[in-house]
Amino acid sequence: MQHSHSAWVIVCSDRASLGTYEDKSGPAAKDWLSANNFQCLGTVVIPDNEAVLRETVIEKISSEADFIVISGGTGISPTDITPQTLTTFCDYEVPGFGEMLRQESLKYSLNSYLSRCGGWVLNKKLVFALPGNPKAVKEQLDILKSLLPHAIDAVQGNCKHRRPVEKHDQLR
Repeated sequence: MQHSHSAWVIVCSDRASLGTYEDKSGPAAKDWLSANNFQCLGTVVIPDNEAVLRETVIEKISSEADFIVISGGTGISPTDITPQTLTTFCDYEVPGFGEMLRQESLKYSLNSYLSRCGGWVLNKKLVFALPGNPKAVKEQLDILKSLLPHAIDAVQGNCKHRRPVEKHDQLR
């Protein structure tokens, strides 16, 4: 199925932005988007800095992107600033995204309980904050996969009906 949706990938990592660590989560997100028929408009690596994150998200959300995938900064370490930064300038949070991501990620790692991943809305577009681990980024995008096209349509005001739950969509 061909989606006409596009996304930017933002990697939030001090180490990757300084070049002391090779970013692998950005390419993992980009590869996932391509493999699942979403257009990746580009990947940018930034430091764990509130002002830089805010500027970058606002810049990329004003492009033709339907959503943004942010990888990194969703844990509980002192440098993990992504969720609280998004809350300061996004229009609103969608708690169900974080709840679903944590619940479904438990089958991969108990560390799911330490994650502050989630979804926000800014200017009628979705912003997802996912872990900085490449394997976890792919797993969480897989979790979002069947809901993503409907969520994009809904947030843009293009949803005219409730979406029925299909057998393959039901969470176990």
